[in-house]
Amino acid sequence: MIGDRLGSGEDRRLVEDSIRRALDSFEREDFGGAACALEEALPHLSESAPDLWERLGTAYLKIGDFPRAIDAFERVVAADRATSATFVGLARAASELAHFPDAARYLEAAVDAAPRDAVLWRELGVARRRAGMVVECVACFREALRLGDDDGADSWKELGRALRELGDPSGAIEAYRAAVRCRPRSPELWVEIARLYTETERFGESDDALRESIRLRPNNAAACRAIAQNALKKGERETAERAYRRMKELSPDFAEEIASWVSTTAGLPADAFRVPEVPRPRPAAGRVLRFRVPPGA
Repeated sequence: MIGDRLGSGEDRRLVEDSIRRALDSFEREDFGGAACALEEALPHLSESAPDLWERLGTAYLKIGDFPRAIDAFERVVAADRATSATFVGLARAASELAHFPDAARYLEAAVDAAPRDAVLWRELGVARRRAGMVVECVACFREALRLGDDDGADSWKELGRALRELGDPSGAIEAYRAAVRCRPRSPELWVEIARLYTETERFGESDDALRESIRLRPNNAAACRAIAQNALKKGERETAERAYRRMKELSPDFAEEIASWVSTTAGLPADAFRVPEVPRPRPAAGRVLRFRVPPGA
């Protein structure tokens, strides 16, 4: 495998050492080190070495170098040694680059290589939906469910999203109901089905779903936001105000939306929902306060 142009036995040993370092780095999940070691070794190999190119593609994927990941995986395809995992790697790199039609094409090849893999059918459906192939993605989610995709919640959820985009709110709600039955302790799923109920003006069912989401996760900013939006649609300003106040306490990410509501809809001063800052302790003169850093901070 190691090319004759290396010249000396010492050069040959250096390449073999690079390959060993790459494999060891993989074991330790040091993907940056693995990529560097493989970059040193691969130019000196006389054969195509698809297994090593596959590892290099995986390493690039892990460190976020997606164009190089695609190049490495494509070399495995060119050597006619690609597996479903190779095409999945290509698809994930393409998705990260927002090349969704390419991701769908790679996942079609992955499904061809492993046609009974329910997860691959679901991932193909997601890629097709992102590529604008919404009608085609529905069949992928249904096939994933037929094959038995884990607990089924993810495929039902994705099917619900697709049906919603296709203008079928009733079908979308039924799909989300199935997702919730599969995973009843997911606060995110309860929020998503609540939004669908709101869109179809089924406010009572939406409020029930949001209450369940908050029961499962009391500090739930997304549920508070949905409660506020429901309340505004029903003309319940006080409920909306309470929900927006709680939302701002829980998450600064919604600050712009809250400020807009305060100034335009509620007619309140811009700082009406200001959350008071907790004053930081100041050291006394001549003293240095030492704070213990909690584990994981």
